[in-house]
Amino acid sequence: MMAIAAAFLLAAILSLLLTPWSIRQALKWHIVARPSPRKIHPQPIPCWGGIAIVLGILFGISIGWLFLRPFPLSPETIGIAFGLLLLVFVGTLDDRHNLPAKVKLFGQIIAALFPITSGVRIAFINNPFGDGYLFLADWQSWLLTLFWIVGLTNAVNLIDGLDGLAAGVAFFASLTLTFLSAMQGLLPVAVAFAAVAGACIGFLPYNFHPARVFMGDTGAMALGYLFATLSILGAVKSVAALSVLFMTACVLAYPIADTALAILRRWLARRPIFSADREHLHHRLLDKGMDQRQAVLMLYALTLFFCLLAILLTRPKI
Repeated sequence: MMAIAAAFLLAAILSLLLTPWSIRQALKWHIVARPSPRKIHPQPIPCWGGIAIVLGILFGISIGWLFLRPFPLSPETIGIAFGLLLLVFVGTLDDRHNLPAKVKLFGQIIAALFPITSGVRIAFINNPFGDGYLFLADWQSWLLTLFWIVGLTNAVNLIDGLDGLAAGVAFFASLTLTFLSAMQGLLPVAVAFAAVAGACIGFLPYNFHPARVFMGDTGAMALGYLFATLSILGAVKSVAALSVLFMTACVLAYPIADTALAILRRWLARRPIFSADREHLHHRLLDKGMDQRQAVLMLYALTLFFCLLAILLTRPKI
């Protein structure tokens, strides 16, 4: 418990302290989100707050893992770290230069290959036709894992459309996954999720409406990537821990569903899948007459519902 508490508190403190620095650096390097018909804000907003979140997470994980014996450094965690660093680089370029969607997707795929090649792979799934598990061929494992990592990376990114939305959803989801991972005995994973929760709550005072800074693609893609890779990390070591993978899908059901509907909507309209629109759930709530705070709190409540559902589904196995 000391490791989890340390990771959460230190990540929160560092994120809180570094966010003003990230605002100054964003303004210095012109990393700002400018107004557009699809954007909600009426003036340019610094959008490199994600770097404060990532640094807070890395610091929280590093200190939290010092409490664990042995220190959980492995090829898998090194692969996750390298992929995260590449994704932060891609996100920063996108926040500064607004990269084409296909270029950003290519960067996400390359980043996902780092953990996959290091052994972070979904090797088996529940058998839908009976008890037990279905073990995947290598190529199936690679493809499914790649789809999972890139999919969640984009799912969190796509809900980052209102002040405090992505950070708040990520906070509730990661806090729930901290509890679930600890219940499964996956302490290194629980510590990592605690650091994610801490960094998000430390960032929220600056990001909640009216936002002084956005996390940008740097932060949103990093959060989605960490949810995806950390949820697989436990299953690499234990078949019983596979439930963390499915609980991640449950607590992030809102962004996953919103992304799936966006893809389906664009496909049916014969628009490019990567084209932007103003038809996400948070946009629809605004169109119904809600203000930003009301819409965000509504989506927080929806996320909390799925988090509680995940806990209830796991409870019989504890």
